[in-house]
Amino acid sequence: MATTLTPQHDGRLMRVRYDNAARGNCFDHATLRELVESLEAAAATDTCVIIQLEMAGRNFCGGWDTAEFAGLAGRPPDVIAAGLRDSDLALRRVRRLPVPIVTAVRGHVIGFGAGLLGAVHLPIAATDARLSLPEARYGFAPAGVGHTITQAVPRPHAYHLLTGAATATAAQLLDWGMVARVVAGEDLDREVDALVETLLAVPAQTLRAVVEVVESSLATASPDHAYDVSARTIVAGVTATSGTSG
Repeated sequence: MATTLTPQHDGRLMRVRYDNAARGNCFDHATLRELVESLEAAAATDTCVIIQLEMAGRNFCGGWDTAEFAGLAGRPPDVIAAGLRDSDLALRRVRRLPVPIVTAVRGHVIGFGAGLLGAVHLPIAATDARLSLPEARYGFAPAGVGHTITQAVPRPHAYHLLTGAATATAAQLLDWGMVARVVAGEDLDREVDALVETLLAVPAQTLRAVVEVVESSLATASPDHAYDVSARTIVAGVTATSGTSG
């Protein structure tokens, strides 16, 4: 397993690659921490405009590493709950990054992978992408992923998915707003690269401001902060235009 960070386009694009393909790109606490810290390091680069998250192999994410399940036996519920909160806090750090993350979604998105998918700003899915939540088959009620799904999809579909009775198709993920686009598998990488190039054409501070507008609006359900962010970009744009014309 390795997480690598590679700057491209003079550091405006930061590629973060997560490779645990041998285990379907599953996670445990250590690998999740490593990925989040790599994403934060990429976003902290002054020149960074966008992060491209690459999940190696045929599947986006195989969920939480089942090898950890045996270690949960006998632990008090409050200790287990604290671990669940920690993993969701890690995903919240991803959502709060000041630059957008673009990623390709192919193959299986399992369990915890739905939470990672929900944290990414601009996921583009292949037509073969499928989301499943097998926790109920292990006797578990999904926690943070359950909240993510319940907030994202209509109530009957939430029950259908969280009980393990259904698998969501790429078309459904698009209908529910969990991915930005769905494209043919053979076109996926090309479409992601095209989106990256489009975003690279947007001034860095403007793109960061758009992220701030979207995330503050979702967090507060109010436009108040968006007014301030927009005003800041308008002043900067007018000043730059005036300087050029002068």
